[in-house]
Amino acid sequence: MNLGFEDEIGNDLNQKHVVNFSYMMFCISSVLMVVVFAFRCMPSVAIFSFAGLLLGLIGLRYNYRGYFYRAQLLMPTIKIVQIGILSLFYFGTNSGLHWLFVNVIAYSFVVFRSDQRSTKYWIVCLSVLLFFACELLDTRGLYLTSADQNIVIVLVFFAVSFYFAMVIHLVMNRLKSVNRHLRILAEKDELTGLSNRRKVLADAVNIFADSVINRESCVFAIVDLDHFKKINDTFGHEAGDLVLSKVSSVMASVIRPQDRIGRYGGEEFIVILPSTSLNEAERIMERMRQSVEDMLIETEHGIVIPVTISVGLASIESSVSRYEEILAQADKGLYDAKRSGRNRLSVQSNYQS
Repeated sequence: MNLGFEDEIGNDLNQKHVVNFSYMMFCISSVLMVVVFAFRCMPSVAIFSFAGLLLGLIGLRYNYRGYFYRAQLLMPTIKIVQIGILSLFYFGTNSGLHWLFVNVIAYSFVVFRSDQRSTKYWIVCLSVLLFFACELLDTRGLYLTSADQNIVIVLVFFAVSFYFAMVIHLVMNRLKSVNRHLRILAEKDELTGLSNRRKVLADAVNIFADSVINRESCVFAIVDLDHFKKINDTFGHEAGDLVLSKVSSVMASVIRPQDRIGRYGGEEFIVILPSTSLNEAERIMERMRQSVEDMLIETEHGIVIPVTISVGLASIESSVSRYEEILAQADKGLYDAKRSGRNRLSVQSNYQS
C-alpha cells in the first residue's frame, strides 16, 4: 500500500482498500450462494442472493468512480439486511450467521472517519441489537437442516477470521507506510531533498564510530555557497531557493554511493566520506567544486546566476576522540578557503590537543 496521504476527494487510501475488500468478499459470497441455492432448487434464496450481488457491484462501482461516501455507507447497509434476513428467516439463528455482524462492526470502526461518528455509531448499535436479537430468538429457518447449519457455522468462523486477518493486514501496512513516510520527513530537508541537519549529524556519529573501531580513514567536509546572501539580495529568495535546490542535486550526483551529504543549515552542507584517504577526498571534492562552478542556473526570467562553493576538509587522526573535533577542523578549513578568495578547497590535517 501507498502511504495514506489523502486522495483527490479527501478520503484515506487505507479506508478505500478496506471498502474494496469488503465488497469483493460480499460479492464472492453472494455468487457462491446464488450457485449453491440455484443448484439445490431454492429459487427465493438464489434470487435474494443475486439481488445482494447486484447491490454489491453497484457499491464497488461507486467506490471506483469516486463516490466514496455512497460506497462506504451502502456496504454495511446491504450486509446488515442480508445477515438479518438470512439469519431470522432463511437459515435460522442456529446457523450462527449473525456472527457476521462482527465484520460489520469492524468495518465501521476502520472505514468511518472521526467526522462520521454518528453514522458509525448507528451502524454499530444496529448491528449489536440485531446480533442479540438473533441470539435470543430461536428461529429454525426454512431452507437449512441441522447438518447444513453446522456447516454454515464452520464457514462463518472462517469468514470472520479471514476478514479480521485481512483488515489487520491492511491496517498494519498502513501503519508501516506512515512510519516510513514520517521517518523520511524527519530525516530529509524539504527544499534540497538531502538529509537534514539531524540526519547528517547522526550519520556523522555512526560513521565516525565505525571508522575509529575499524581503524579506517574518514574525511569530513563542510561546503558553503559563496556570496549566497548577495544572490538572495540581488535576485530574490525564490532564486536563492532555486540555487540551493540545483546545487544540492549536482553535489549529490558527484559523491559516491557510500558517501553521505546533508544540509547543515542555510547554505552550508556536510559531506562525509567513509573509508577515504585525504588525497582521495580532495579529488572528489574538487570534482564537486568544479561541477558547481560549471553549472548554468537560469531563473524563470532568463537570468543566469553564477554559483561557486568553498570547501573545508579534515580527516580522522589518532588524537581525535569526538566527531565534533573533525567538524570543527573542517570548519576552520572552510574559513581559510573563504579568506583565500573562495571557490576553492582548504585542508586541515594538523590537530592541536
